[in-house]
Amino acid sequence: MLTNFTKVIFRRLRLIKFNRNFLVFLIFLCISIIFWFMQSIKETTEVTLTYRLRIEDLPKDVVYTSNMPSEINVSYTSKGWNAFYYKFMRNDDHEVTINFKDINQKSGKIVIDANTIRRAVMRKKPQGMTFKSTTPSKIETYYSNGQHKRVPVIFNGRVSTTSGRYQCGTAIMPDSVDIYAPKHIFGGITHIKTENVTYTDLEDTLQTRLALLVPRGAKAIPDSVDVNICIDIFTDKTLQAPVYSENVPRNKLIRTFPLKVSVTFLVSSTLYDEITPEDFLLAIDYKELQTDSKRCRIHVRQKPTSIRNLRINPETVEYIIEQTTE
Repeated sequence: MLTNFTKVIFRRLRLIKFNRNFLVFLIFLCISIIFWFMQSIKETTEVTLTYRLRIEDLPKDVVYTSNMPSEINVSYTSKGWNAFYYKFMRNDDHEVTINFKDINQKSGKIVIDANTIRRAVMRKKPQGMTFKSTTPSKIETYYSNGQHKRVPVIFNGRVSTTSGRYQCGTAIMPDSVDIYAPKHIFGGITHIKTENVTYTDLEDTLQTRLALLVPRGAKAIPDSVDVNICIDIFTDKTLQAPVYSENVPRNKLIRTFPLKVSVTFLVSSTLYDEITPEDFLLAIDYKELQTDSKRCRIHVRQKPTSIRNLRINPETVEYIIEQTTE
């Protein structure tokens, strides 16, 4: 069986006609590649190695409040073969270490200058390579010695809905975050806003995650929040609410006609049954009464925050003033 298979293979190979010119081309191509490679490894070339950056003896209470790079790129010049070897063949553990005491610390700011970075890199420089530059060449970042406070988060956006639907609330989770910052930044932060967003023609409740706009030199934990923009259908509702009087002297009494007025407003379908007359405070002001007028204007002193387009009917009422005995 195996013998027959071998015979078939050799028979087909004999049928293949090699082009002599093509073989010559392949030979010269291989020779050219070999000469190019030998020439390139003799020339000086540039190679970039990536090192992890580690800060030694970092105090436990230090919290970085702005971006601290975790690695740096170091450019060297070297002969081609040496560069190729360190870049692709040698699997070293590349790490640059800088002691926290050697770093310039001032007013909650860390500055690692180019000379400090270079000294740390030179301790790790491969043999046969010449140092050229680092990226970044200088590192600046803010830090806090554990100082933090909790501040509220404010939704920073614009929302519009389709016809017949209204925004009935915005829920933020969490509604406050911890802020870490140096002393000179810490005191001026009273709240944190979300990134600025615009949502148009919403028809239903929107759930999204938004980043926080944190001042430079500060850090928020967490740095983003979940936001629910609640959209609902609003309908008209009418209630009868009593009219009260205010700023009335002790020896006087005011009676209004009617005693109650209609309040009509828009309310979301989910809160429709929760709104009652007790949620409203309507009043007339004794100081506004005039002797030549028998009617006075009604003021809205209290109303639910969840309603819209409040209308009062009538907007003015008749009144009489009675003298009382104390």
